[in-house]
Amino acid sequence: MAIILREDLTRVSKMVLFLKGWLDAGGMADTVFSAIQKRLPCRVAALMEMDAYVPASEQRPTVRIHHGVLKDFHWHSLIFYRPEAEAHHNVLFAIGPEPSVQWRRFVSELLEAATTWQCEELLLVGSLYDQIFYDEIRISGVAVNAAGYNLLRHWQCQPATYEGPASVYSAILYELRHSSMTAVNLWAHMPFYLKGPHELLVHRMMEIVGHFAHIEWDLEDILVEWKNREMEIEKILAQDPSLREQILALKKQEATPNGTKPRGRHAEVIDFHRFKKKEKIDK
Repeated sequence: MAIILREDLTRVSKMVLFLKGWLDAGGMADTVFSAIQKRLPCRVAALMEMDAYVPASEQRPTVRIHHGVLKDFHWHSLIFYRPEAEAHHNVLFAIGPEPSVQWRRFVSELLEAATTWQCEELLLVGSLYDQIFYDEIRISGVAVNAAGYNLLRHWQCQPATYEGPASVYSAILYELRHSSMTAVNLWAHMPFYLKGPHELLVHRMMEIVGHFAHIEWDLEDILVEWKNREMEIEKILAQDPSLREQILALKKQEATPNGTKPRGRHAEVIDFHRFKKKEKIDK
């Protein structure tokens, strides 16, 4: 497949990659990237066609039709965004679907482009479901060299210990193990019983992305959103002693060296909105 350039991308020293799919529990990729765009206007700088990596039989392209007229058709693409501000032109944010086939080819094409653009540092952002208390911030990480490991330590991320089915992020890291490029893979641990984004984790991930890209931004609104969410959670738990007992047990649970057992991308989660509906019915 091809990478379509919209502008010259030489001297891009840093890239942040968000892939959506199995490795994106709770929609963390879209949430963090939306928070970035809200604070830092970006433009599309390049597109990687993903048709060969995301079969239509698994995930169809999307279309927009209005009053019987076809307005848009969106092929699967990995989209590279560049900040409008010239001071941050050395940074790229890439977001798109996770490849489900031909990982070797995808990784090769992505890293060939990154090398051509003279990228020196690569940050891979993922998320998973875990058995943790709702106000706990846990981010684990994987690196392939000392520079990457030092970043994990600086960001106070938990070094990951894991053996099992791999993500495409691991394939990217593996290809870079002998490269001069510094690459780090972060995993935000989402409480498995919460549905949707977790503002505390989004806040921390934004802090890390800001440090990585040398960008400062105001994140106060995210904390305000979390306070509202926290009050909502506590109100619901107060109404359901059984649920409260289950969740408080997570706070008392001792963490193993690898943290608690993670839940899969499609794990069953508790949608707190259903308790809101129940409350209205009871009234």
